[in-house]
Amino acid sequence: MLKKLFSRKKPTSERQLHCPSQLLVGDMISLKYRDSLPQELREQSLEVIKVGTYEFASGTSKEVVLKDAHNQLYFMGIDNEDGKISLCFARKIPRQQLFTFIEEDSFALLWSQDWPELIVANPPKELTDWLSPRYQQSIKEQEAYYYDRDCQGEDLSAAEDGEELRIHECEGSDDHYGIGVEISGDGSTEIFLQVYCVVDVIEQMWPRNTAGSHGD
Repeated sequence: MLKKLFSRKKPTSERQLHCPSQLLVGDMISLKYRDSLPQELREQSLEVIKVGTYEFASGTSKEVVLKDAHNQLYFMGIDNEDGKISLCFARKIPRQQLFTFIEEDSFALLWSQDWPELIVANPPKELTDWLSPRYQQSIKEQEAYYYDRDCQGEDLSAAEDGEELRIHECEGSDDHYGIGVEISGDGSTEIFLQVYCVVDVIEQMWPRNTAGSHGD
């Protein structure tokens, strides 16, 4: 009887990560080698350095900011639609860099009554994996709020810390790529090149209390 008691496993309080929506600051993820990922993300390990939430009229979407070994930042949006998780990896680029491969006049039509097509011409080599040959605007002036924290399960109806945004979205010709444009209340604009992926591009996830010991 005593032997039985002492041989029981001790309960563990270590966090278990089963879904990317559980990721917190300090956690780590590794990605598989998948053609659907940009080359620079394949077989890479990345650290979660920030967690945020977008609130739309249709619901909320969690985003984690990832950092690689070279301090390059990536944004991973996590969407849960009826229990089905999908991912959107994004890389932020300056507006002036965008205008080196998409005409500025075409880009300006995102704010017009038209729904323009954007054509990509001679993109820089480091961005070719992030780009479709052409895009069609799919969302115009969408209202959203961004919260600098994880708001899963929270009632945001009375929240006052959200940053108000206006969002434009363009879809690539094969639905695998996108361009997101976010305009904040002060008029500043951020541009994101987006790649949509299924959740199984993630090889493994480690909670922050064990991430540092991985591989030891």
